[in-house]
Amino acid sequence: MPPLTDYFCLRRKFLLQNLISRNLKIRYRKSLLGMMWTVLIPASSAVVYYVIFKFVMKVTVENYLLLILSGLIPWTFFVSALNSGTETIVGNYSLLNKVPLPPQALVLSDIMTHFLNFMLSLPVIAVVMVITETVPGVTLLQYFVLMGLLFLQSYGLGLIFGISYVYFRDMRFVVALILQFWFYLTPVMYASHMVPEDFRFLLWLNPVGVTFEGFHAAAVDHRWLGANEWLIILAWCLGTNFLAYGLLQRQKYRIIELL
Repeated sequence: MPPLTDYFCLRRKFLLQNLISRNLKIRYRKSLLGMMWTVLIPASSAVVYYVIFKFVMKVTVENYLLLILSGLIPWTFFVSALNSGTETIVGNYSLLNKVPLPPQALVLSDIMTHFLNFMLSLPVIAVVMVITETVPGVTLLQYFVLMGLLFLQSYGLGLIFGISYVYFRDMRFVVALILQFWFYLTPVMYASHMVPEDFRFLLWLNPVGVTFEGFHAAAVDHRWLGANEWLIILAWCLGTNFLAYGLLQRQKYRIIELL
């Protein structure tokens, strides 16, 4: 099977559909509001952050609520995808022992489930644009391209963490700890221009730093990312997925034995 076909389970679409359907049923089983939580959680978090930073800490940033939401919604997806991707292979050990399915299908279906939730929460940004009388520009198209690239980055990282968790059972705690620090090192709640110029290079060293700068640029600043910024995003995206693919090829036959 060609590498890309195998890595992205392109010939297992029916399997992915069933796994995504199963994930959604498990996630929202007996839930009163169901998928409405996808909208309510990031929206309520954004309001809390907005009140704290705008009125308590007196942060003077134009259109700050939109800035927070345009970063917080994709960050919520990113965190959910990495946490879920880390645990899904080990968490489905009984399924892997019964059914001959590729371990990457579990990670991919989990991340696709969270990506679906991500897309369903995007109308919140549209509502805030209406409230703040923000006219969306053509640059908003950039937001959707970055969504796709963030999905690929999440898949690569989720697969790396998921395979690592098979060998190192403290990995889920390590990932949770990393994500705590990663949140503050990524321009989710703040604009990249608020970072002192001497430290701005750290955004380039952050695998998703420029990606989140792009979300703000698309929704708030109405600015297209430059060629260098796109190259950085693509380099991180390709790098994480090449690493994930190499790790998968080396370990996919041992994973079942170790579970």
